[in-house]
Amino acid sequence: MRRLALNSIVLTLGAYFAQFANLLIYLLAARSLGPAIFGPLSGAIGIAILAASFGDFGINGWTIRALARSQSSIELFKQTLTAKLTLVTLMALAWVVVSIATLRGSPLQLPIALLAGYMLSLVVAGTLTVPFRASENMSVVSLVGAVEKAVTLGVWLAMQSFGRYRPELILPVALLAGGGASVACAAVFIPRRFLAITAPSLRQIVELWQSSYSFGMVGVSAQIQRADVAIVSGLAGPYAAGVYAAAARLVSFMSVIPASFSAAVFPRLARSSREANSRRAELIGAAAMVALMVLLLGTFGVLAPLAVRLALGPAYLSSVPVFRIYLLVVLINAANQPLLALLQAEGHEHYTGRVMVVAAIIGLLAVAAGAYAGGATGAAVGAVVLQLLQLVLFASKTLRKHPPNNGNHVEAEVTDGGIEVHWLPAEVADDAIGH
Repeated sequence: MRRLALNSIVLTLGAYFAQFANLLIYLLAARSLGPAIFGPLSGAIGIAILAASFGDFGINGWTIRALARSQSSIELFKQTLTAKLTLVTLMALAWVVVSIATLRGSPLQLPIALLAGYMLSLVVAGTLTVPFRASENMSVVSLVGAVEKAVTLGVWLAMQSFGRYRPELILPVALLAGGGASVACAAVFIPRRFLAITAPSLRQIVELWQSSYSFGMVGVSAQIQRADVAIVSGLAGPYAAGVYAAAARLVSFMSVIPASFSAAVFPRLARSSREANSRRAELIGAAAMVALMVLLLGTFGVLAPLAVRLALGPAYLSSVPVFRIYLLVVLINAANQPLLALLQAEGHEHYTGRVMVVAAIIGLLAVAAGAYAGGATGAAVGAVVLQLLQLVLFASKTLRKHPPNNGNHVEAEVTDGGIEVHWLPAEVADDAIGH
């Protein structure tokens, strides 16, 4: 219990440091570059981050579960590392080629091409932290994330101070330096046995992505939900979109706490599902986390006018109702995150992947209907619908208490002759959403 609490706190502090540093970097860059350059450049950075998430596509989560259940899965990690390095290298080369071909003559050609290296570093650093997450060594995970943002900020400030560099080059170079530093940091701490490169066959690479696609669908659904502001803007106008976005993003900052707790508890749940251990400590930890969120969010609900005035300014006082509704969104999400971790740890990742995607689509339709009928406040109610739908589906699956299932994935087994890789059938019969 003490270790779970410590890991949650370490991840939360690291995540908040990284978010503050990242916010400062982009605020400084926006002021330095101006909208005409910062807009396209930040858009390209967003695409690079999205591409990196597709380069992983859930493999990290699946590998964490395999390592947490059995340290003999180290061979699978080596194959995962090699396969992802191969894929992301090809993606980076394609990024460079497309940037050079489509941005010929543009001052952003080189800056955007450099983002290929940043995308590569994100995938590699994320992969190298997998063994630490599986072994619940979250201090290293937190350190790697903090080092990336600290180095990025430091390089940006140093280059900006000298003033001899093209302004549009500074941010990509700083991001590349931060990403490289995070890879180096993870490589320093990771045990050497994890770094041996094992060349997987094409069949093994295909099976690897097939086995982890349900984890990847969870990440895709998060990207789908990012369309909410654009929907509000299109149906209720730019002012409503600004009121909605400002309040929603401000409150979402508090979702770091349940996200960090879920990341910390996931390997413990994966291990206990395999060993049939008691989950009393994890249950108490989840209840304590939700209780903390109730206390924090309730306080912010009472102080909403003051919080909005201090954080966003008097111009955003009309967003107070949206702010309060979004507090409820984050609270429901605080309950959803541990349920998602539990179901994935038990092998129900296909179910959770479908729930996340379907709930995101239905939720965005609810946001659209709310925006059309009630502007920013109505859109916030639609966001509540999204989280409630996830909660109902996750809780119903959990309460049915079906035996744990390993899902449709590859699993390693140590034998006298070495390591064999087996293909396990998927669970489809009892899922509540489609086939």
